[in-house]
Amino acid sequence: MTADGADTPLAVVLFSGGLDSTVLAAHYRRTHRLLLLSFDYGQRHGPRELAAGREVAAHLAAEHHTVTVSGLGPLLTGCSLTDRSQTVPSLVPSEEALRSITIPNRNAFITDMAVAIAMARHAEVVALGVHHTREGYPMPDGRPDFFAAYQEMVRLASRGFHTPRVEVPFVGMQKEEIVAYGVRLDAPMDRSWTCYLDGPVHCGTCLACLTRRSAFALGAAPDPTVYDSEAIDDPSDPRPA
Repeated sequence: MTADGADTPLAVVLFSGGLDSTVLAAHYRRTHRLLLLSFDYGQRHGPRELAAGREVAAHLAAEHHTVTVSGLGPLLTGCSLTDRSQTVPSLVPSEEALRSITIPNRNAFITDMAVAIAMARHAEVVALGVHHTREGYPMPDGRPDFFAAYQEMVRLASRGFHTPRVEVPFVGMQKEEIVAYGVRLDAPMDRSWTCYLDGPVHCGTCLACLTRRSAFALGAAPDPTVYDSEAIDDPSDPRPA
């Protein structure tokens, strides 16, 4: 390897600045140069999420870029993360609530952009932090069979050009396992942002916050996150504080 690391392979990491992608970046940092790729697609929590992404990237001394496709937001109707007429659900992870926070085909369209960049930069791998949940995989394009098919599409689309691998190393893991792994890697999980709202601190009651809190509790790791104290003290909240 040269002094500037030029011989070290490059990993393009789809990077929201959330818990999973922060651990994912720390995972690849051991063996690769990092290109962390965030996306502004008009998500409700975008400003706070993207700020966290910049902070984590700076902490890891990683190359970081934000791709702005915010014009998509108003067109992605019916999802509470992009449609301001919808209310972000909290506390009860029902099937209806899970559907309301799902953006169909999101992994597909952001991975397409990441793959194009990886082809141009001759990156070895494009990586996503998707993982299993107790409810199953949260979206159709977060499943192992999707990524197997997607890799074949990349092979066909890149004929005559550099072909990166698409990797999902956490796809068989629960979030508490990712948290425990992040502790071992000393990943800066305290700097990550999970909440679906764009507040000064995590709300503590949206489905993303509930999952984050549960993951730290089940992963037997101290939770460094600052939550809204009033929400955390709500006796109707079923998750551990």
